[in-house]
Amino acid sequence: MDEGLYERLRDWRAERARELGQPAYCVFTDKTLMAIAERVPATGGELASIAGVGTRKLNRFGADVLAICAGEEGGTGVDEL
Repeated sequence: MDEGLYERLRDWRAERARELGQPAYCVFTDKTLMAIAERVPATGGELASIAGVGTRKLNRFGADVLAICAGEEGGTGVDEL
């Protein structure tokens, strides 16, 4: 697992959860973030194949997560793939 990526994803998740007024696990669970950090998806299809990433979360958060996986800063707001 890429621990640096996992920490960046956790930081992003905490920020998004604050913005949405939801608990962090409602964005993604720790288990899902770990799976993302292990597989480092590069496409929406690869991200969608990870347990815990359904269509709704893919549409809302996918662009941010893929950007973070690519080493970019994830944006905020609703994302569309």
